[in-house]
Amino acid sequence: MDINELSHPAGGFTSTRFILVEPSHPGNVGAAARALKTMGFARLLLVSPRVADVKNEPEAVAMASGADDVLASAHVVDTLAEALVGVRSSACAGRSR
Repeated sequence: MDINELSHPAGGFTSTRFILVEPSHPGNVGAAARALKTMGFARLLLVSPRVADVKNEPEAVAMASGADDVLASAHVVDTLAEALVGVRSSACAGRSR
């Protein structure tokens, strides 16, 4: 991933990133892509997904249904710090395991 692409995005919806940390199920990645597109967003980052090449998994592609472009353009990074390069403010939601 080009570091400039993360740190200097365009404004508005295009500058908002959605980050999934260690997603374990390809279907969740595809569903997230579909939800982002439905709401007018497109920047999905995946931090160290548990399934290699998750963007091409059949379940992810099926769940993306109509948001193949968001899924295909999702960036995979190794660390949360890398995903947050250039971010000025952030919010977090999740569940404890």
